[in-house]
This record gives sequence, structure tokens and C-alpha cells, in this order.
Amino acid sequence: MPFIWAALMPHPPVLVAEVGKGREREAGPSLEGAKRLCARLAEVNAQNPPEALFILSPHAPHVSDGLFINKAENPRGSLARFGAPAAGVDLQSPPALLEEISEALRAGGLPFSLGMMPDITQDHGTIVPLRFIARSFPGGKLPPVILTGPSGLTPDQALTLGDILHKLSGKRRWALLASGDLSHRLKADGPYGFNAAGPLFDAAVVAALKAGDPAPLLDLPANTAAGAAECGMRPVLCLLRLAREPLEVFSYEGPFGVGYCHALWINEGLPAPEQKNVPAPDSKNVPATDRQKSRAAAASAGHPYPRLARMVISSLLGGRDAPKEEEIRALSPDQNLWSGRKGCFVSIKTKTGALRGCIGTFLPVQSGLGKEIIANAVSASTRDPRFPPMRSEELENVRISVDVLETPETLREGMDLDPKLYGVIVSKEGRRGLLLPDLEGVDTVEKQLSIAAQKGGIKDLRGAQIQRFTVHRYYEDTDGAEK
Repeated sequence: MPFIWAALMPHPPVLVAEVGKGREREAGPSLEGAKRLCARLAEVNAQNPPEALFILSPHAPHVSDGLFINKAENPRGSLARFGAPAAGVDLQSPPALLEEISEALRAGGLPFSLGMMPDITQDHGTIVPLRFIARSFPGGKLPPVILTGPSGLTPDQALTLGDILHKLSGKRRWALLASGDLSHRLKADGPYGFNAAGPLFDAAVVAALKAGDPAPLLDLPANTAAGAAECGMRPVLCLLRLAREPLEVFSYEGPFGVGYCHALWINEGLPAPEQKNVPAPDSKNVPATDRQKSRAAAASAGHPYPRLARMVISSLLGGRDAPKEEEIRALSPDQNLWSGRKGCFVSIKTKTGALRGCIGTFLPVQSGLGKEIIANAVSASTRDPRFPPMRSEELENVRISVDVLETPETLREGMDLDPKLYGVIVSKEGRRGLLLPDLEGVDTVEKQLSIAAQKGGIKDLRGAQIQRFTVHRYYEDTDGAEK
């Protein structure tokens, strides 16, 4: 299967800064999800860039009982109808690509229609995600594309399209962009009002993505999708049948009454060209200096803090010595990163987003931040009481982040709490509970304080001391702090 990756992205024009003009910040989790998804893609595209991009957009032309394919060789368009004529795309769609896809569709028995649409200004479902995706390609240059509209497909036909793409053969390497908003009926003041089918549909989509299985969507009661007023079901079904593995869900929210989700599948079984037929070294028989080089290379992506955490955990689970001081210093030319003393948390999550371990210190207990990260990485991977100790085979299937905490400040009159911006510490009668900021599902101050109190065994918040703190969160797949 020559697909390198497949992504689900929403397409609200308001997310594009030239359109939103500040209002895009009302969809902060979606912007965060887009940023993290594109950062991960930048890493993949730098090593193994796709040669063609297959795009599914619900706002491309609709044809009855089939797939629409745009045969224009140079489609272009902008977000002019949303007040941003400078925010556009200029694409290439060579005839050879069109013939390759047409042949595969005919062989798979999927009906399709070709149409000439050189101006795609009406198709913001294509333009909006491409404005983000382009940043993940070297030099911001998109590869050739095939633009399609799946709205005329039945759900079964959308699955068939995924089967066809899954079986696509040839030397060319592809990527799939599935553009789709979810329910448009999540809020009474949303564009279509509220319908109970909306949250039900969106929950099924997220569950299906995390499972890598379309069953949660296909098992929905009849007319749920219609009641949800969705536009992403067919792209999602195609994506799921192509990937056949769990996707990483970076974000989900419904800030304007419409569900937005960012998710990504990477074909881990498809090696980059330069990696083919290269046997893995046996670390037990490699000299110590070479082991150090190999370990540093394995932790070469992203910010030095989570890279250090991965080095420590990898050494611990592999029965090797802890990284030496010179290895730690070699992670970054900015030696100021390791000076100073701060508390930090090391979080470990599976690629599907499930927590695997999280331990930290809200005030420093080590002589420097590097040692603080090392100690908490060991604890998060082997001493979190909620989980069994990690095994070495788990390491390649987890992602690690490090939260560096600023000094907590006691809440006083006139000081606000915000679960997206501030973490909290609740203390009472010798008990203490802490909760980091910007956690999935924690969207109110009341819920944040309640969970923090529960973690500390505090049953009543009356008389409790509350402190707030900010964090800088660092991920493995980016060079800088995400927030």
C-alpha cells in the first residue's frame, strides 16, 4: 500500500487567521490540534514526502451515486468569499495522476464522474486544510493533487473507496487528506440549532478514529447522521478503511456549534527509501560510545526536554546505564536549558491518546531541571500507581511530553482561574491535589478544582487554599513549547 499518511481535518474558514482576524482563538483546541498534526507531518514529510495528495472534500461538486473528480490541471482558488482573497492555493493535478486513479476506481467498480473545475473558490473544504497542511511540506510546496467530492457516495461506497486506496499499487507514494466537519447541531445558537443526534454522532466518530474501526459509526441508529447535519462521515469512512489501524486524535471540540476534529494515521510499516534493507543493530554488541550515538539519534526529533525523557526511559527499560552528563548536554547547544531549578511533569500517552503514566513535582527537588526530568521520567514510566511498569516493547508506541512549571501563586481577590491556561493546586489540612492545565474534558473551573481536590483526598473545598500556576508544555514532535 503506497499511502504514507492519512489525516482528518475540519474546514471552518474562521480558523484561518486572515478570515478569523482574532476570532480563531475561540477555537483554541482546534488550532492546537492543527499545529500538532502539522508538526508531526513535517517530521514525516521531511524524511519520506508523498508524491501525490488525494483530497476528499464535502464542498467539492456533488454527483449522484458516485465520486466527483476534478480534472482541471491547475485548480486554484481563495477564501475571497470569506473576506480573504489573499488566502488561496494554486495546485497541480497532472493527467497521469488522474488516469492512475481512474483506472483503480474502474477496477474496483466504484462509479465516478469527471468534471472541469479550474476555480475552486467555492470549495473551502479543500482550501482551508491545505492552508495548514502546506506548512508541513519542505518549502511549503504541496505535491500534485487529486481533488474529489465524496458527497454522492453511499456509506458502503465510501468504504469501498477506502478499500481501493488501500490496495492501490505502484511506485508512487500517496497521502490522503479527508476534509470534514462533524455535526452542525451541537448548540442551540449554532448554525442549525441543537439536535440530540449531534453529540451522539460526534462521539461515534471519535470512537471510530481511536479504534481504527468504522463500526461505531455504522452501528448508529438510522437517521442519526441526517439529524446531526454532518458533512464528514464519508471522508471519515474512507479514511478508516484505508488506514485499518487506530488514528491519533489530536483535538475535538464544537466551539461554534459545529464539531471539529484533527486526527492522523501514519503508515509505520512503510519504510522511508533510505531505510530499506537496513538491519537494526544489536545494542548488546555495540560499543558504549556507539550506543550513546545511537541513543542520541533516536531522540533527535522535537524539543530536548521530551527527548531527554525518552532517552532515560529507553535506557531504564533496556537495562542500560542512564545517559551521561555529556549526552544530556549534547541534546541542545543552548546550555541554559539545563540551568536553573523548576518543577516538571513527565507525561506518557499511547498513540491513541490514552494516558500511560504521569508523575511530576510542582516545586523542584533536584539540583537542576535536567535531573528533575530524569527523576520524573523514571517515576512516570515505572512508578505511577495507576499503571503497571512500562515494558520496553511499549516505548515505540507512546509519545512523551514534559510540562515545566512556573512557581505557583496563591489565589487572591481579583485573580482568575482558567482551566486552559492555569493548573491548580488545592491544599487543605495537610492534603494536596494538583491538576495540570489544558486537559481533555476539563473545561470548567469547577470541574478542574473538583478533580484536583479528589486527587488530594479533599472532600470539601471550603477553607482550602488554592494556588494557580502556568506551564510550558513540550512535545517530542516539535522543537518548541506548544503553549
